Amino acid sequence: MSGTCLIVSSIYDFSVDLVIQELEKRNVDYLRINKENLSQYEININPVKKEFHISGEGIDREITKVKSIWFRQAVFLRNTPANALNLEEQLSRSQWSAFLRSLMLFEDSYWMNWPASTYAAESKPYQLMIASEVGFKVPVTEVGNSFKNSKILDTKIIVKSLDTVLLMDGDDCLFTYTSNVEASELIKGNVNSAPLIVQYYVNKKTDIRVTVIENDIFAVKITSNGAGIDDDWRLTKREHIEYTDIPLPDELVKICKLFMKRLNLNFGAIDFIESNGEYYFIEINPTGEWGWLSNEKRAIEKHIADALSR
Repeated sequence: MSGTCLIVSSIYDFSVDLVIQELEKRNVDYLRINKENLSQYEININPVKKEFHISGEGIDREITKVKSIWFRQAVFLRNTPANALNLEEQLSRSQWSAFLRSLMLFEDSYWMNWPASTYAAESKPYQLMIASEVGFKVPVTEVGNSFKNSKILDTKIIVKSLDTVLLMDGDDCLFTYTSNVEASELIKGNVNSAPLIVQYYVNKKTDIRVTVIENDIFAVKITSNGAGIDDDWRLTKREHIEYTDIPLPDELVKICKLFMKRLNLNFGAIDFIESNGEYYFIEINPTGEWGWLSNEKRAIEKHIADALSR
């Protein structure tokens, strides 16, 4: 199908670079716009005619047909500025965010993923509800800022943020990771200031990352020295991590596809934990990273380019 592939990304998104190389091999017309550079362009959209004009930075395009949109952005802002924004910066930040959402007027285009679907799928409690409904095993979970009378504290637990946390402390960008804690720590600690997720700890676990692009599924187990990693594997040094391709049980593949359909997603990065032959759904990231998994056998960028090129 003729038309332009519109890519909404950021400057340092190197996974997008891999897909663009594949689009160029296919002679697909594309336009990449990075959120950091939006104000450097002159942009005009006619919402009735569905026409898109952009100029500046060596670009001068009048796009009358958008065949696909790769929306590589969360649908709301998570990062917290280190310093207070002035009025112009506040206005720019909020209105460009609204502009990106307004691209939904190209509703007849192929989307990876539709922003409203991404918005819903980014909610971890909502994910867990749908995951349980379609047939995934889900660890016992509670969400809130008080667990004093909770039965979930009768066993070993893990604690994680309700949403991705990006905080600035001076020039330092701070993240949060999943933590194994004793129930007593949660009771004694002051968690009233912000809600969090508490789950049963699944013992003897192996982390599984499943990348889904429409009907294509890539599954790898994540190990260190051939064994599962007890804590959040992202805290392990990269040179000590192995990514091994694995087959998934047919029933799990079937449920993955049903799950994606329920969430109305064409792409998703799903995290599972395998323990004693059982697979437990942990979460899905509808804009999840995959570049670190790409290789000749696992050429995820080719499958994304195929979907965007149709």
